[in-house]
Amino acid sequence: MDIILFFQATTRKSWRQKLSGVHLFARKNNWLIQVIERYESGADIQQALKHWNPVGCLVDRSMDIDPPPDRYFTGIPTVYLDQCPDHPSRKHPVLLHDSAAEAALAGNDLLKMGCNSYAYLGMARKLFWDEERFDQFEKDALALGHRIRKLSRTNLIRSIKALPKPCGILAANDQCAVEAFNAAVAAGFSIPDEVAIAGIDNDEMYCESVSPGITSAEPDFEGAGYRLANMLAEEIDRIRNGVPPPIPPRTEHYGPLRLVRRGSTISVQGISPRVSRAIEFIRCHACSCDLKIDDVASAMNCSRRLATLLFRKETGTSILEAIQDRRFERICELLKHTSLPISTVIEQSGYSSCSFVKRQFLKRTGMTMRSYRQRHS
Repeated sequence: MDIILFFQATTRKSWRQKLSGVHLFARKNNWLIQVIERYESGADIQQALKHWNPVGCLVDRSMDIDPPPDRYFTGIPTVYLDQCPDHPSRKHPVLLHDSAAEAALAGNDLLKMGCNSYAYLGMARKLFWDEERFDQFEKDALALGHRIRKLSRTNLIRSIKALPKPCGILAANDQCAVEAFNAAVAAGFSIPDEVAIAGIDNDEMYCESVSPGITSAEPDFEGAGYRLANMLAEEIDRIRNGVPPPIPPRTEHYGPLRLVRRGSTISVQGISPRVSRAIEFIRCHACSCDLKIDDVASAMNCSRRLATLLFRKETGTSILEAIQDRRFERICELLKHTSLPISTVIEQSGYSSCSFVKRQFLKRTGMTMRSYRQRHS
């Protein structure tokens, strides 16, 4: 079994998804993936190479802006992931994510809201993908006659207060989006009617940690991991066959997978705060199999009867129908974007009866769940 080293750059969801894609390729090609969690110096890289004697290496450079460590991987098939384009590798191919496309996907959701002002909250340290996201958001906004302000991280609350309302804020990633969210709430503004926020990465740990949840563009990290491993396999074959490398080394790109819209950009004008809380509560908890109408009534801080009357009056649907709609939406998301078994999809969508769900899905779509997945894969 061939040993492949994967040098890790971050512990966030993006890394776990990249690793999942690499493992998917590895299982098909009899590779053993060994993660190198810390490589703060060249000595760390040399020690890992000496200890494992790999046939190839994958190196995640997403949190680094320095030149690539080419000299440590001389003679070893290697592919970099998200190496800063300002310092390209002279020896090894690179898989680079399309930061501009991700910013366009999330930013345009904000721009469609027609806010009076727009702003961008970047990272605390300078990273190339942060700058690319700001540049794209600024370009798209200028095309619509808007100027983008960069928010100050040192006094974020004051910076948000100074924005004409309603305003839209694009954050460099979901962690930054939560910072903007908390600052806006601390300043006394409502989300999204006064301050709308969108992030990038769709990391549920951050996006679902606040209410309403944060809209986010999700890059195709798992697909990137698979492509990264495939590029390495091609490098291994090229070197074994004595084929000279292309000059300069090739660069491939991966882009966004989808936009996951949550309450931070979905305005509920004309809906009372009580029903707004119910809508967000259902969005967050509908896929819990034990969710009941009484739970929604508790979130609305009223009796079940009053909750039922208010919800139908303001939304035109019942609480139960809203729960079922959210669960159906979740089923469609999992069928489109994962390879989970259908029984697991049903379970993760809040249902316990597979036969009931399959009948309802066929009734709604005219397709079986398997056919739906095949059509949208």
